Amino acid sequence: MISTPDAARSAHEGDLPTRTYGPPASVVIGSLVVGFVFVVVLEFLVIISFVGQRLWTDPALKEDFLFTLPLLLWVVVAVSVTVTVLRVITSWLQIHERGFELRSLFRRTRTVSWDEVGQVIAARDIDRGTAPEVLDAPETAYDGVYVMDRQGRRILAVSSRFFGHRAQEMTLQRAREAGVSIVHIDAITPAELMRQAPEAMSFVDRHPNLLLLLLLAFYVGHNVLTFAVWGL
Repeated sequence: MISTPDAARSAHEGDLPTRTYGPPASVVIGSLVVGFVFVVVLEFLVIISFVGQRLWTDPALKEDFLFTLPLLLWVVVAVSVTVTVLRVITSWLQIHERGFELRSLFRRTRTVSWDEVGQVIAARDIDRGTAPEVLDAPETAYDGVYVMDRQGRRILAVSSRFFGHRAQEMTLQRAREAGVSIVHIDAITPAELMRQAPEAMSFVDRHPNLLLLLLLAFYVGHNVLTFAVWGL
């Protein structure tokens, strides 16, 4: 009987069942829609002005920085949104009894063993006030499952909306089997969670409305600049 590399690897990992989780179809479709909105819909004035006036033939596009700035900003937006969307839709998380691994395009692969984990914080309900809820999570899901290292820094945030509540359950199960301390929280505010674990939540997690305002201000400013420099 010939032993293939795949068979040998399967036998070696037979006692280490691995679960792989990725973004559901709703997240993939939602990311593509949001990307289209950011690149095309909110930049419609920039695109229609550039195409309608055939500005690619204008000599000032190569010589005048201010005249070229609206196009440069659009290119930056297009590249940033494309990279972000690809990072989201190509993400996958593998969890097993030795640790976990997070991969995606444009992201450094993160491989962590349970020995490096200091604690896991599982918050059932994080009250963000008026922050918009894009998708309804299952009742069994946590608002946030945060894997922290021994220095209190966040290693991984397992979102029920992004990876599904089964990924959260598997994270908690494997952490429990590895003897990692798990802190269960029924209800908490972002401010209280910051006091308890300052690095658990990212800036976007703590200030989603501020991020939306900043994005809105950027797009308004970009369109005003486009109108002032290129006209209609």
